[in-house]
Amino acid sequence: MNKAQKKWLIISVAISVVVLVVMLLLTFDADTLVALEKCNPWFILLAFLLHVLSIVFWALRIKLMCWSLGYKVPFFHTINLVCSNMLVAAVTPSQVGGEAVRVYELYKADVPTADATAVVLMERVFDGIVLGIGTVIGVCLLGELFGYLNFPPVYMGIAYFATIFFAAMLLLFAVLVKHPDWTKILITKISGIFTKRWDSHRVERFIASVDENVDQFYVTIGHFAGRSKLGLVLGLVMTVAFWVSEFVIASVLMMGLGLEPMFLLSFIFQLLIAMIMMIPLTPGGVGISEISIGAFYSLIIPLPLVGVFVLLWRLIMYYFNVVVGIIASLHIVRRETASSMKKAQE
Repeated sequence: MNKAQKKWLIISVAISVVVLVVMLLLTFDADTLVALEKCNPWFILLAFLLHVLSIVFWALRIKLMCWSLGYKVPFFHTINLVCSNMLVAAVTPSQVGGEAVRVYELYKADVPTADATAVVLMERVFDGIVLGIGTVIGVCLLGELFGYLNFPPVYMGIAYFATIFFAAMLLLFAVLVKHPDWTKILITKISGIFTKRWDSHRVERFIASVDENVDQFYVTIGHFAGRSKLGLVLGLVMTVAFWVSEFVIASVLMMGLGLEPMFLLSFIFQLLIAMIMMIPLTPGGVGISEISIGAFYSLIIPLPLVGVFVLLWRLIMYYFNVVVGIIASLHIVRRETASSMKKAQE
């Protein structure tokens, strides 16, 4: 992790800690202590294990999609890839920094850059499909089954905005898939911002490299749509399994705190929160996520337990990710160092 990433990690953790402390101060009272005495630690442990299971589903998604393209990526490598990705995602807006890590690690597993990029991009597309469809269904169910909760308009407004934003990104992807030349123009225009000071020969080599990789990328997309359709099916199945496992965690934590799980409503809340966190406002969505989950779940959880509930949820969904991400990143650093030393000796 470079200095910039360390700085953003410190900022990210600091924001999260401040928000959590404020929420605990606003909600913690004598009733909180009484409720905590009835807490079942086995459900808390189950929630942690569900998150670990989600990581396994994510790693399997990557492995199976690569396998459908003819690449054998070791399962441990995909596990470490996902974990190291989570650290970078924790310090980048909308968690987009993790994509670069996944592409690089797949490249280190002998998957060509264009194919690795296609796999990682399709992951985002699958997430968008599952979350987008789920959110539309969830919003409809809110009006039909849970209208009595009287959701504040601002909650739904933010959720609608996030859904439209992500839907627009999926539409853009669909358009670019059909028009490779537009993709090259878009990439060239964006990269031009960063290549203004380059000499003409370097710019020409870069543009040639972009054209080559974009062409290979579209070949891979064509494989997914053709002979590698099984990869798409398996990838989508693993995506559904991943999000279901993640969304069940909140209900399990509620059971651990002695509350009714309310699975369906909790799923809808999680869908809306996931869409809100897609908006690139803060590094890793910190602050936004704590406030969002506190605001939504305060409608169904007694106020004295809201702060504790949010703390437990973030310990699993954020702080656990940071810790395992650091461990995975250290493994990558050791690997790269050993590789450099071996090359130097040769």
